[in-house]
Amino acid sequence: MTDFNPQEDFSAVVDGFETVTLVRRGGATRTVVHALRRATTIAEGVIGSSSDVRRQVPSGGRLVAVDLAWHLSIAELPEAPQLGDAIVDGEGQRWTIVEVKRNALVARWRCAARNIAVAFGLDDTISVLKAAYVKNSCGAAEPIWRLWRSGVRARIQPIKTSVVADESTRGIAASYRIFVAEELDLDQTCRIRGSDGTLYTVKSASGAERLGELQTIEAEVSR
Repeated sequence: MTDFNPQEDFSAVVDGFETVTLVRRGGATRTVVHALRRATTIAEGVIGSSSDVRRQVPSGGRLVAVDLAWHLSIAELPEAPQLGDAIVDGEGQRWTIVEVKRNALVARWRCAARNIAVAFGLDDTISVLKAAYVKNSCGAAEPIWRLWRSGVRARIQPIKTSVVADESTRGIAASYRIFVAEELDLDQTCRIRGSDGTLYTVKSASGAERLGELQTIEAEVSR
């Protein structure tokens, strides 16, 4: 009889595996074939403020699955997942890791993770365009907008409208706050395109201050 080796035999004795992708905060990816999801929490989402005051996320009374534990084999993933890394499942759902523990007995990482898109009601998708500048016939630099990222889960929320009136333009300017499920490296060469085709100019962006929460983009409709 051979001795049981948890690290080597983990994938042979447990059922219900699925293949996932671990996305590191820097963008590197790693495929994990023998991943398990366990201990799903069914409840309305809960978020915390910078002062650690926690409140329910309004969801119209519906129950949503926002938290669960992923178990990843150390044999496939020798380097520990880090806080803020993400696990993308086979359906494209993204789970942000908020806690990592090593289970030495069965040689696996236990990663508590949160589906931010569900927790915060991100029911839209956006694309990010980046400008590449070329010279036009007059020799002036002109932007050509190219797709950089697509299918990013988001919520676009209007925050302010104002009247624009000057010598050349008159109309209504609207400001928006765009919440996104993943941290995007945005700069002045970027624009946001909503699922309805609306283009937004990025005014500023702030990264998530706490793990498991959202990056926020301040934007205006492009003119």
